[in-house]
Amino acid sequence: MEGVIDALTRDLLTRQAGFDWSVTEFVRVVDARLPPRVFYKHCPELATRPVATPSGVPVHLQLLGSDPATLASNARQALALGAISIDLNFGCPAKLVNRHDGGASLLRQPDRVFNAVRAVADALGGEIPVTAKIRLGFSDRRLAVTCAQATEAGGAAQLVVHGRTRDEGYRPPAHWEWIGKVRHHVSIPVVANGDIWTLEDYWKARTLSGCNDVMLGRSALSDPWLAPRIRHWQLTGERLPDTTWAMRAYVLKEYAALQRQRLPDRVVVSLVKQWLAQMRQGNAEANQHFQRLKRITDLNTLLNTLTLGKPVQNQEPA
Repeated sequence: MEGVIDALTRDLLTRQAGFDWSVTEFVRVVDARLPPRVFYKHCPELATRPVATPSGVPVHLQLLGSDPATLASNARQALALGAISIDLNFGCPAKLVNRHDGGASLLRQPDRVFNAVRAVADALGGEIPVTAKIRLGFSDRRLAVTCAQATEAGGAAQLVVHGRTRDEGYRPPAHWEWIGKVRHHVSIPVVANGDIWTLEDYWKARTLSGCNDVMLGRSALSDPWLAPRIRHWQLTGERLPDTTWAMRAYVLKEYAALQRQRLPDRVVVSLVKQWLAQMRQGNAEANQHFQRLKRITDLNTLLNTLTLGKPVQNQEPA
């Protein structure tokens, strides 16, 4: 979720009950201990107590790297700054990240996953938990269980599993049943992730994986009311109405209002369009509005026309 889940986005997405906790964009760790300003940039919530969004949802700090000693050093730095949990990213499929020995590239060698987790867990000394996120493998699923077991053996207290390999990227479907296979071979809690776009997807993912919990990523941006809809169904058994375009437009306007307090309007225009592009996922109406708005370059014009006019007809999601 690099570049799309900053502190302001976390704030907006957690204003309604639905999320139990959230995770930062990854802090890229290479060969040195990073200065505090880098951690505060990715996780400004570190400056508050508790380390949480304004609505009180805990924020966990994520590190991405491959060198155990450097990961450990940065984990200690984060702990000193007040981090409440360190999450290790072994799931990023981005080619640039993988070429530089980060993210899912480590899944080809489970011992490297173990060494990274163990180094961070030892560095934290049990003061705060270390968690991890993996995919089902790099090119295939043969090492999925072994990589999961490596995170547990290294000291991870919880594991998020994205139901695809790195080479599968984000192409559907997510293999929720394979997450279930992984879960059967570890004793730590496993959280299912991948292709949970609707309430029905949530239930299928839980059923096929056997997991009690799921993690939302792109789908939370696509439908900011998905997590509240799931929580409402959990508590009442009732299904809330689908998210309307007016509701999506409201979130975009709130997001722009927050971002323009610190960024130039031209940058905010790009950020709003970036989120709107995420909303197109599986939603024809949002895609139609995107086609209507994508060439607007003035922020005020963009905001004033979010809810005006009719979307382009007969336009399917890209």
